[in-house]
Amino acid sequence: MERLLFLFTLRPIVYGLIGMVVSGICFPLAGVIIIRNSLIPMRYMLMHGVILGGVFSIALGLPLFPVVAALNIMLVAVMIAMNRDGRTSLSMASTAMMVFTMGLASMIGHVFDVPAKDTLEILWGSPFALLKSDLFVLCLLGAVLIVYISVFFRPISMLFFDHDIASSSGVNVRFHNALMLLITALTISVAMKLLGALLIDALVVLPVLGASRNAKSLRAMFVNSSITGFVMSVTAYFISLLFNLPVSGVLAVLAAFVYAGNIAISKIRSNRSIK
Repeated sequence: MERLLFLFTLRPIVYGLIGMVVSGICFPLAGVIIIRNSLIPMRYMLMHGVILGGVFSIALGLPLFPVVAALNIMLVAVMIAMNRDGRTSLSMASTAMMVFTMGLASMIGHVFDVPAKDTLEILWGSPFALLKSDLFVLCLLGAVLIVYISVFFRPISMLFFDHDIASSSGVNVRFHNALMLLITALTISVAMKLLGALLIDALVVLPVLGASRNAKSLRAMFVNSSITGFVMSVTAYFISLLFNLPVSGVLAVLAAFVYAGNIAISKIRSNRSIK
């Protein structure tokens, strides 16, 4: 206990906790958008965009986050342009862009002789490395997510149900689709800094997959996902401090257990209702 109290006198530990709390609450909200809009392929594209941005920033000595964020926004803009005529689905466009980003990352890494070790470090993040500027960006993004979902909950719910019905009801489908894609791109970019590209799903997707099984409405899905993400992130953070383990690894394992637990609870409830 004394060791834990001492650790919280250190700035990186405090910043890390703040980052985990904010991301635990807010990242699953973006996860709901990803799941309900069937944007899983796009998430892979954005994660590959993170790798490309990382290689590019290392090669040219540029700051990591601005490069990654700008690149992912550009990828989303290209996807929207490809999807404008309705003939190319977002899934097909994101798959094509994913292959392109990995090929380009390989070429840039070879030309600029980027060490493989430095490239692999992009895939792992740490909340202990967060700076004040990172926390500001994280809190700003979290506020944007909460405000957007709260203010536009009705059009969002209509879009999730059916685009044609939403459009006929006066919802600006193109605007909201573009905004949700942009928010998703920024969330993945920020999550990379906190957890690393390979473990983004631990806070963005898995809490949603678990919470959605027992949610009776879209509003409940948002709330349950956010609560689940918060509990998981804080729990993983303290476990990592107590046992000197990587936060991202603990969180990924914990998220998998929570998901399995939700499946078990759902099956038990289903069996009881049948009886």
